[in-house]
Amino acid sequence: MTPQYYSLWDQIRQPFRKRLVWLLWFVTWIGLVTGMFDRMFYEYVVIFSAAHTLLVLFLVRFRLVVFPAQVRIAYFCWVAIGTYVSYMVILMYITTIGLAANLFFNYCPLARMMYLLPWNREEPFSFELVVRVFLSPPVMGKFKPYSSVA
Repeated sequence: MTPQYYSLWDQIRQPFRKRLVWLLWFVTWIGLVTGMFDRMFYEYVVIFSAAHTLLVLFLVRFRLVVFPAQVRIAYFCWVAIGTYVSYMVILMYITTIGLAANLFFNYCPLARMMYLLPWNREEPFSFELVVRVFLSPPVMGKFKPYSSVA
């Protein structure tokens, strides 16, 4: 469990932060959808994602242990690989669907994958954990899977 600290991210009022985050992801998704018709727009998605990542890193005082920062770093890497590595454009189609699930249903596949990393979870890795992580209902904010029935 990470220690509590206060950053600019914490000082932004929750309703405004939620709207800002949704808007940034929505602009990214529009770029992804447009990129399906003209791949040049994927380069703009990479640039916008880099700016989004830097903004969040600045707001959390460049602390990489903060979950929102980790998600944005992973997302930036994902779209950069999908854009610039030959034959990896399939990643852009996957992220278009995943980001739509996040925007419209509050189900973020990337956050769920990030939760499974050793430094983000509080229980041992198991097949049962993976099932719970991916079958947990959608949530607003930081993802936490439902508790296992002991």
